[in-house]
Amino acid sequence: MKFSVLAPIAASCLVLVACGGNKNAAPATDPTPAPAPAVAPETKISLDSTVDRYSYALGMDLGRAIAEINVPLKLDVIIAAIKDEVDTSRKVLMTDSASEQALQGLLLQMQQKKEADAKAAAQKALEEQAQFLAKNVLDSTVKVTTKGVQYKVIKEGAGIVPKASDKVQVHYVGSLLDGTEFDNSVKRGEPLEFPVNAVIEGWQDLLQVMKEGMKVKAWIPSALAYGEAGVPPMIPANALLVFEVELLKVYAETPAVDGSTGSPTDAAVAPAGPAEAAPAAEEAPKAEKKPAAEAPKAAEPAKPAKDSKKPAKGKKK
Repeated sequence: MKFSVLAPIAASCLVLVACGGNKNAAPATDPTPAPAPAVAPETKISLDSTVDRYSYALGMDLGRAIAEINVPLKLDVIIAAIKDEVDTSRKVLMTDSASEQALQGLLLQMQQKKEADAKAAAQKALEEQAQFLAKNVLDSTVKVTTKGVQYKVIKEGAGIVPKASDKVQVHYVGSLLDGTEFDNSVKRGEPLEFPVNAVIEGWQDLLQVMKEGMKVKAWIPSALAYGEAGVPPMIPANALLVFEVELLKVYAETPAVDGSTGSPTDAAVAPAGPAEAAPAAEEAPKAEKKPAAEAPKAAEPAKPAKDSKKPAKGKKK
């Protein structure tokens, strides 16, 4: 089978790729314009028949695969190899073992190029976020937490400030610095509940400066989020994360009571729930019975959040 259709297409592609239309060619010294070289007209592709359609679809599939290869290729050589394989009257120029060896070399080059590109992108992201944070902090309305999370208050709160051991309920919108949104509890119509100490470090730091009812816009450095690893494909390496966070509710933990026989706090926050707090209260010294009995009412934990949605360490926020 002759691939006569591919030859003019290949020639056309090579002219565009190699010469870019020859826009920068030097002007001729002879004022008399030279005759333009003859260019074969591009063959019209018909997709009327079934064979035409699946042939073109096969070419599209091959083209997509080639386009994903991030190392230099020669389209004319690829087309020649296809012709050599399909047309039995043509001679194949490589043995199977030589072809396999060449492809192994291609895969190695692709991997090396991918790693180099990823490293360059991560370094660029790190530099861009450093520049942004240095400029952003000059805004008088922007505050900075102890660990370096920058935030701006959108709405003040009047409730309590959560501790690391408390549980909170929040609404949030998460995006990258370029505005690409990767998570949104508001759109889901479902606020998230989780322990403060169960999320990324930047969230922990931020939540512990917020009051119940407060809403902020925050910028979390990658070092306090997902670092160089990121969370592919949603969050790239060294990504500065931008969040709008509204602290809806704080479920405060009951203050701990010293004693080796157990404390009201341990019973109140046990996974089994407040119903199992009573045995611990009975074993405690008599002087501690009253606080132990009252602990479940003051510290009844909310229903645990779904782990698949919370911004946990090492997982997408």
